[in-house]
Amino acid sequence: MEIRTMYCSGCDRNVRVLLPDDAKGHPQANVHDAELICMELGDWCNGALCPLGAAEPHAMVRRLIQEGLPLDHLRSARGWCSACGMESEFVLYASQSAACTVCGTSRPRAGMRGIVGDAASRNSGSS
Repeated sequence: MEIRTMYCSGCDRNVRVLLPDDAKGHPQANVHDAELICMELGDWCNGALCPLGAAEPHAMVRRLIQEGLPLDHLRSARGWCSACGMESEFVLYASQSAACTVCGTSRPRAGMRGIVGDAASRNSGSS
């Protein structure tokens, strides 16, 4: 897999995406939307389909999990996942949504605690 920068029309900025191995080294290679993985999920994602990966943000989190990629660069919080039946960490996206880092299931942010990855928590952890 290779990380490249692409323009995302959904959040109107350049983002890092992960390309599959068969597209590496071929600038004009056809890459199916379902193979792209956005590395920069966040509050700017609107909860609809990602224009780059043709998937909802929680499905993009599932792709990151399946590839075994680290999620520590994404904002997260802890909460109960009814699909897993356990307390787990959730990646935050859109204004009020989160995706479980174990199974990728989406849920509202309400009732979550310990949001990690915002500027205040990064500054307090470095002192």
